Amino acid sequence: MAQLTRHGQPWSKKEIALLKEHYRKGTLHRLIAAKLNRTLVAVESKAMELGLSSQRKKK
Repeated sequence: MAQLTRHGQPWSKKEIALLKEHYRKGTLHRLIAAKLNRTLVAVESKAMELGLSSQRKKK
């Protein structure tokens, strides 16, 4: 069975760039997570680590 998430895998520069881009666009967290094949918690944690705005919709 294929791994559904990238648990424990380091974030690539490309993934971080996409996360920042989608954050700027206001993309919903769950959609960012799906696009990056990461969990919602992973996306929110990385965004916080990078200092991205926390005043966003989490749906």
